[in-house]
Amino acid sequence: MSTLIERNQFKAEASKVHRAISLTRANAVYRGEPVTLCPLESNKQCGADWDNQLSVFSDINSNGVLDTEESILYSLPALPEDSSVIRTHSRDIAITFRPDGSAFGYNGTVSVCFKGDTELSSTVIVSSVGRIRLGLDTDKDGRAENSDGSIVDCT
Repeated sequence: MSTLIERNQFKAEASKVHRAISLTRANAVYRGEPVTLCPLESNKQCGADWDNQLSVFSDINSNGVLDTEESILYSLPALPEDSSVIRTHSRDIAITFRPDGSAFGYNGTVSVCFKGDTELSSTVIVSSVGRIRLGLDTDKDGRAENSDGSIVDCT
């Protein structure tokens, strides 16, 4: 029973990350301006620690900084400290969508892992044209894969 509960907890947390990315894109299209998703640091710049709270904010000048004329649209609280890890696998530390729904050249994968277990992992893949999809388990081994087919690294 505890395995089932853990699996359901993980699916709920992974779903929150997927929804936050989708919400970022939807807001960019709806508002007609760039919208960014990232963990904000105390100086209101995008940071690299995706285990912290994630913020979706209007980013009019696309600089990855929450400037005074911009506002936070949504926040995703940090996932449970001892259970989940979020990593972005891209050269960029933020995901910014343009008003046309494209991802400003971002082409990467966001991984979510539960207690370091690769069998409880998920990926959200974002292409530069703005397509958002969940990673698949093409080889049916019970572990999520990155866009290149490699198994998610949860270490």
